Parts: sequence; structure tokens; C-alpha cells
Amino acid sequence: MFLFRAIFWLGLIAAVIPVNPADLPDGQRQVSALETVGLARSIASDAAGFCGRNPASCETGHLLISQIGIKAKEGARLAYTWLDQRYGNEAGAGETAQAAGPTIDPVSTGTVN
Repeated sequence: MFLFRAIFWLGLIAAVIPVNPADLPDGQRQVSALETVGLARSIASDAAGFCGRNPASCETGHLLISQIGIKAKEGARLAYTWLDQRYGNEAGAGETAQAAGPTIDPVSTGTVN
């Protein structure tokens, strides 16, 4: 979500930065900041009516957004399991323990005098 927000805000900032007319290709006019704001308003109003025109798409989008957290958690679990099997401390530990034989407890205890 952070990536989308960052792209949105950086794009908005880039849209209102004035351009040197000499840098524009031939035949292009400079777009003013006021025209940019008007464009943003028309896009927002069009996006607000999207669900009225496409109710099935909005329903699917709502379901997807509500399941994003569950899907992300499952993906993270799968990645963690794979990484743990491949690079974790347990990987290969069974082989070395079997090769070394029985383990000896390094702690020795004695009687108290």
C-alpha cells in the first residue's frame, strides 16, 4: 500500500511542477496546474461512479481487498517455511547429529559439601 501512495503523491507533485516551454516537443502546449487539478477532479468523479457501472467488478475488488491480509499471511508463512527448510539452523543439523553419535551433556553436577 505504501508503494501505491508514494507513486500517487510523487506523480501528483510531478504533475504540478512547471515545465520550461523550450523543453516541450514541437506542437505540445504546456499544461497548467489549474488544468491538472481539473483533470484530477474529473478522474475522481469518474472513479466514484465506477461501482455503479460495474457492480460485479466492485464486488470482486471488495472481496480481494478483504482477503489481502489473509493471502499475505499465507504467503509469508510459505516463504518462511521454505527459507527455514533451506537455510535454517535445523537444515543439516540432523545429519551432523547422527554422524557424531549420542550427545553428551556438557553440564556436570556434583554433591554439595
